[in-house]
Amino acid sequence: MTKRITACIPYYQTRRYVRRAVESLLLQRHRDLTVVVVNDGDPDPPWRELAHINDRRLVRISLPYNYGPYFATAAVLNASPDEYFLIQDADDWSDENRISQLLRVIEHDCSDFAVSRQWWYVEQADGKHRPSDNRKGGMVDGASSPALRYRFPHHGLWRTRSLRMLGGYYGGFRVSYDVLLTNLVLLTGKVSYVAAPLYHYLIRRGSLTTSGTTGLASPLRAAVWKTISPIYERAYAWQVAMNDCQITSNQLMEWIRQSCRQYVDSTSLAALSDASERVAYALRSAR
Repeated sequence: MTKRITACIPYYQTRRYVRRAVESLLLQRHRDLTVVVVNDGDPDPPWRELAHINDRRLVRISLPYNYGPYFATAAVLNASPDEYFLIQDADDWSDENRISQLLRVIEHDCSDFAVSRQWWYVEQADGKHRPSDNRKGGMVDGASSPALRYRFPHHGLWRTRSLRMLGGYYGGFRVSYDVLLTNLVLLTGKVSYVAAPLYHYLIRRGSLTTSGTTGLASPLRAAVWKTISPIYERAYAWQVAMNDCQITSNQLMEWIRQSCRQYVDSTSLAALSDASERVAYALRSAR
């Protein structure tokens, strides 16, 4: 029986790339998937770029405000009825075998998350991009440790249930939260790795990763990191306690879920619930 997959593409001001991102998923060898493009409050949505696509597997949703990619992804995750959930950015693209290879390894290993190596590209001033000089991204550090740090990309295939067990994809932040999630799944579950570079990652000018306000060296990143690091460090201590039979695995996972949701305010929670219901209705209508 074919495994169904929901893929989410949050969109915000990536018009020149979104068509390539969407088509790379619809052209996957694994055909049993739904691709949800979420316009994250961009007043100029990407629907003209996607108007040529007549495929029921493509679902289009617009949010009234710009909440950030984690929020948009969480709305789709909450609504998805499928066993697997794929992460894809609107300015990146996938090889045609990406899903099939990730699915093969995640099922073979009975793992919670599967990730592949990535080709990295750097956007130039003229809008063109070239391959990165120094590396292919991918599995950086596959061993858990007491300190939070970047270990591997979050652009991979999740078991939907495993991701929900961690509290979902939105913790009230716009940046860095995916680092916490990947650290937590490595701590509490199993991660599989495909050595082939199946994902094409664009280091884009002005993106959340490179801009002065949200980039890797920004004060915002430092503040978020200072907030989420104790969550992981405490989870690590709880995992040690679980291994010593001082607490149960259910207690550990419940503490993680509560901790990952503590910075989601009531207004955001209500907005996320509404967005999730809208996505669920769109998914039901498409099937």
